[in-house]
Amino acid sequence: MEENNAYDEVRTALYSLSNENWPAGLVDITERLVIREFRPDEAELCREMYRECGSFMSGDNPAGLSQEEFLEFHRSYIKYQYGFYGYGNFGIFLKAPDCRSIEECIRSSGTCIGMVGLINGSASQTGELSYAILPPYRRLGYASEACAAVLEYGRECGFEQFEARISPDNTASTALAEKLGIKIIR
Repeated sequence: MEENNAYDEVRTALYSLSNENWPAGLVDITERLVIREFRPDEAELCREMYRECGSFMSGDNPAGLSQEEFLEFHRSYIKYQYGFYGYGNFGIFLKAPDCRSIEECIRSSGTCIGMVGLINGSASQTGELSYAILPPYRRLGYASEACAAVLEYGRECGFEQFEARISPDNTASTALAEKLGIKIIR
């Protein structure tokens, strides 16, 4: 895929400029985005993303929890989901256009524009991809950029195939899943 070459070039350029290791919690830095785990101090930001984007998890949306309950949920999610699996729901942040190192890109990452998630799918070595982009940032290619990066990350985690649960009336997500070769489950 031609698009993946652009992502690889960005990653390679950052490595060569910085001589840094890829930090824990960082999924990828693409041409326009920083995709990473939410940090403990970002509980309110994460809660707002769940409010705006909905929940990627079965069951109730954690945004409905009290502030204290959500803080505990957020800390547990970081410890157990990220800590045990190495994947889960990640924040999608706008990248500062002039960052020259991995750490600078992370530190200067701007607005959180959505979430992208990766969990165990319905079969062995299958990852289930989910994502949501806030309305002002839709139809600008961010979902495609973030999903392509997370699919590559998922391959690094051992997933061989991917699926996504998409509502039949969500034609934009259906088209994106088809473009990325993701099996759609209803």
